[in-house]
Amino acid sequence: MFSNSLFLILVNIIISVVVIYGIHLSWNYLRDTYSKKKTKDLVNTQIEKYKKIIEEIQQPSSPAQEFIPEDEKLNMMEDLTAFMNSL
Repeated sequence: MFSNSLFLILVNIIISVVVIYGIHLSWNYLRDTYSKKKTKDLVNTQIEKYKKIIEEIQQPSSPAQEFIPEDEKLNMMEDLTAFMNSL
């Protein structure tokens, strides 16, 4: 009687493991088949960013962007001097 119940427990465990493994394989198959793979091209995206930055640096800037009126320069110098004196 004891060997019969032990046999049934072992069969139940084996069947349970097989069912769980089958569900696991099915889940992986469905996930791989019907979902979009998320891949990031980390190397080439960084290379493109660096190329863009280098192009922006190498382009000559327009004189209108570099021009700061004299009164603004003096104003900034006064602000900086006041800040340095307050330290």
